[in-house]
Amino acid sequence: MEELERSPLVNTSMMVGSNKYCCAYRTRDFLTFGQFLFLLTQTSYFSLPIGVVGVSGNIIILITYHRIGLSSSINVSYFALALSDLFCVLSNTWMALCFVPAFTKFANRYFEVYSVVSVTGAWTCECFSRITAYITAFISIEKCVSVVLPMKVSTIFTRRRTCFVLAVIYSWNLALGSYGFVLIRFIRFWSPRLNGTFVIAQRMTSPTLEYFYEIVLFFQSFPAVLIPLVTVIVCTVFLSVTLTRSANWRRSFQDPDGGTGISGGKLEDKSKISKSRNLKELQLAKTVVTIAIVFIVCSSPNAINVLVASSVPEYRGTGTYGNTYRFVNFATFILSALNSSANIFIYLNTGSIFRRTVKQLFRLGD
Repeated sequence: MEELERSPLVNTSMMVGSNKYCCAYRTRDFLTFGQFLFLLTQTSYFSLPIGVVGVSGNIIILITYHRIGLSSSINVSYFALALSDLFCVLSNTWMALCFVPAFTKFANRYFEVYSVVSVTGAWTCECFSRITAYITAFISIEKCVSVVLPMKVSTIFTRRRTCFVLAVIYSWNLALGSYGFVLIRFIRFWSPRLNGTFVIAQRMTSPTLEYFYEIVLFFQSFPAVLIPLVTVIVCTVFLSVTLTRSANWRRSFQDPDGGTGISGGKLEDKSKISKSRNLKELQLAKTVVTIAIVFIVCSSPNAINVLVASSVPEYRGTGTYGNTYRFVNFATFILSALNSSANIFIYLNTGSIFRRTVKQLFRLGD
């Protein structure tokens, strides 16, 4: 890397990831450039197993919900969430792989890792983590409406409307996330040391592009992080309180033997049907709440990091504490991948239909 760092062209191209990693050696703060790379390497080893679990888990989720059926709006939302999670984990795994020394040494023969990964890894992971956040917020809102208006929720959240909202979420975030590929061009650079050419990412600059970059960066930063997080927190608190009250209310109607206190023919049958429906609703609500809690835990550090960066100019990619900001940012990407990898365990634990379908799927595979 010595020759790469001495090259003016490569140093200029490294500004591609100025808000992420690539010009880390230009700043001086709590972490030196060597310490920064060392920490990235160690956390990358931790991120790779998460990627393996996340990719395989989300593929299972996609196949399972396709087998269950996408006729209901909530199943469509879960399917879209798994698709976003899959690409988020893939991007994070690729980014982590690029910081493993053995792969970095190999890949630097063909492309400059630290500039290319900022576009193909960091920006892509950030884009799909935003999509995951908005879909999680949408699912939480749907469940809250089902609690407040149980008789009207099916007419409000139809499959067609859900597909439209999900298409808007994907289109909006992909349009904003594609700004990196608009501002960046990949060029071939001759290396006398390697006696060959390799690819570097070079940022295109002009007053129009810089203005466009600032607008997109604003929508991709604090509002994009805060809006879904606050929405999920409010909905989770509401659902948790409602579930607690509902559980206490049902217990108050049960007799000491676990019955409902209702006897006789049709009334008892209706009670069993009602109990079965309530159990399914309870399982669905628990799934939504658990997904939301995991999302809140994994997304809050990123929101705090973005808030501090928005308030303190020195704590940014090109500021005095740029190395620290970039490492914390990379760590929040790992949390995003962890959030995207956890849903398979949530569904298996809280969803009886999902669990039964997965068992049937693997029996067919055998």
